[in-house]
Amino acid sequence: MLPTLKHSKIDELDALTITSPDYTATVLLQGAQLIHFSTRTGPDNWLWVSDKAEYKVGDSVRGGVPICWPVFGQFEANPQQVKDSFANCRFDLKQHGFARNQIFDVDLFNPLHVNRRLDHFSSLTLSLPKLEDFHPKLGLQVRFLFSSYSFSIALTTTNHSDETVHFSQALHTYLPTGDIEQTTIKGLDQVTYSDALDNWITKTQQGEVTFSEGVDRIYHAAPALIVVEPRASLPHIESKGSNSTVVWNPWHTKAHEISQFAAEDYKKMLCVETANAHLDTVSLTPGESHQLSVEIMHLPFI
Repeated sequence: MLPTLKHSKIDELDALTITSPDYTATVLLQGAQLIHFSTRTGPDNWLWVSDKAEYKVGDSVRGGVPICWPVFGQFEANPQQVKDSFANCRFDLKQHGFARNQIFDVDLFNPLHVNRRLDHFSSLTLSLPKLEDFHPKLGLQVRFLFSSYSFSIALTTTNHSDETVHFSQALHTYLPTGDIEQTTIKGLDQVTYSDALDNWITKTQQGEVTFSEGVDRIYHAAPALIVVEPRASLPHIESKGSNSTVVWNPWHTKAHEISQFAAEDYKKMLCVETANAHLDTVSLTPGESHQLSVEIMHLPFI
């Protein structure tokens, strides 16, 4: 049976659900935001979504994979060349850009691809409509691939203006965990990072990343493959076109300040974000494109 695509409404937001015998995925048209992915053998949802999430027009949903674009984090914390590129932008860039609040167009749904290994997967491509008076002129396309063992998201940014544009971005992936204090991230040992909770001081990771307090770090020149524990299976995160990895958990000290977030939610989630952020930004000359992508796979314990 081929995968099917169904349109639905979740409160105020339009959603697309792809269903196959092997997997199910739900993407919101607002923000091209993946909020659910599951397989026959994996967790009920590979992504974390807050029980207090609100599906309202104009507000990003707390959970899944929000898209931060064309700036990551607070606009004023970005390098000067990024701020200069968007100095005349009429959209709200104060926090994580504006793509996460825009309604995307559906370009293409292909229910069946087969690669050389005879793996079967489906694809969904969305794009940001051309926005009037958006300066500089950037195009954004989002392509999702879904299979029985993984999903991937690829952001392609194209510079349609006549000047070089500097921007930052992230796939702000929320992951579930049974107990944040027992959770570790492998693959970042000896990687330098900027600590947002300590005046952006540059530090070096020693061993695995663990959680016993709030964490808000941007790892620079991070490896392409990262493993998160513990789970019934290990989430492997593979990135491309990314020069930084963001790791975030607000802890109880910040949880009460976050919208659509319960006081105890910090115990059940973490963010591992594929990004070009803070010191790591992207420069596009006129006509040039850049692709940022992440693939998440669940592999059994060996």
